[in-house]
Amino acid sequence: MVTEIVVAGGGYTGVWAARAIARAVRAGTLEGVRVRLVSATPEHSFHGWTAEVITGHVRPERARVPLTRLLPGVEIIAGTVDAVAVDERLVHITTAEGPRTLPYHELVVGVGSRDATAPVPGLAEHGWSLKDPDGLAALRAHLAGLTEPETVVIAGGGFTGVEAAAALAQRLPEARVVLAHSGAQALPMLRPRFARIADYAVAQARACGVEFLPGARLCRVTAEGADLGAAGFVPSTTVISTVGQTPVALPGLQRFVRDASGRLVTDRWLRVTPGIWAGGDVAAVPHPSGDGPCPANALWAIYHGQRIGGNVVRAVQGRAPKPFTFPGLGQGASLGVGRGATELYGVQLTGWPAWLARWFFFHWFMPSRTVALRTALDWVSGTQSHQNVQAGEPAICSPYSARSSVPWSTLSGQKA
Repeated sequence: MVTEIVVAGGGYTGVWAARAIARAVRAGTLEGVRVRLVSATPEHSFHGWTAEVITGHVRPERARVPLTRLLPGVEIIAGTVDAVAVDERLVHITTAEGPRTLPYHELVVGVGSRDATAPVPGLAEHGWSLKDPDGLAALRAHLAGLTEPETVVIAGGGFTGVEAAAALAQRLPEARVVLAHSGAQALPMLRPRFARIADYAVAQARACGVEFLPGARLCRVTAEGADLGAAGFVPSTTVISTVGQTPVALPGLQRFVRDASGRLVTDRWLRVTPGIWAGGDVAAVPHPSGDGPCPANALWAIYHGQRIGGNVVRAVQGRAPKPFTFPGLGQGASLGVGRGATELYGVQLTGWPAWLARWFFFHWFMPSRTVALRTALDWVSGTQSHQNVQAGEPAICSPYSARSSVPWSTLSGQKA
């Protein structure tokens, strides 16, 4: 009898879970097991380099790796998960060839989240997304096609918003870049404990030309611009939202407990119920400290996937699962080369030490060592090209990404 393991989703949780299970199969510790991963796209997307893709330091293709390359021994099925029949232990999916039904003994739910466009009228039609490479590529093409600089509006004062605003200001020196956030200060998740690095990040973004607009909530997006409520209407054809994500809800799993954000609540072993595991953006996993759920970001999703994969192996072997114990690593942002703001194990770092720490860990956690090496080499060649462009000019934002007369065409990946 074949033990069927189905992984729903090709994001961080799904990839790292499937990888752990496949390694056990190759090592001979699991026998009679078939691992299938269902993904709507044939590639895994790495989101860490969003700002660097915008500035041109990292090639867009480095953010994608074919799932078949990452997961030898795993059957990759191109399709979308429509529903889970829990009692029958079946997963209903849709592929290009039509509907299919996959039986499972162990199911990993790693379907992630989508941009929270529903609460903001017009955002889906007229706004831009940074969450996936397709959205980022579309934004780059849009910016490259503009004939003259304009106002760019970024909604959201978290890490992604501040990084993206600084990156856009560096690459579009003639544009007005406005960062709208609903709170009194940007980067509220760092305050008050890590206020020093939060203030540093804001100062660096301002030095690049970013305008901060506090008390501004994105209420509506039109073809003409962004309605920011009490802060007024800002004319723009480029409105980028980083205000939040909505967990993907799979039909058939409604019976299980969810938190206020709509995430599936798991136990400390990452189980939703016997035979169903969940992690990443779709799951509310108890933090090992006992202080609420784990943060919803890529690093935590990776560690969720690793523990889920190990626990699935143990479940198939008839052994007890292990609890999730990852305590966290830290958080950080890049505001340009050499301009980092990072908290690492509670230690606040700024400038080059922070930037290098982030650079190292992002390469370390890229799922493909080959792509990580090529990305590192891109930095060497990319740095050289930026040095040539900036020769003789003052480094206002960063040593290699100053606000200078960089052509808009560079956003489409073309050399200046």
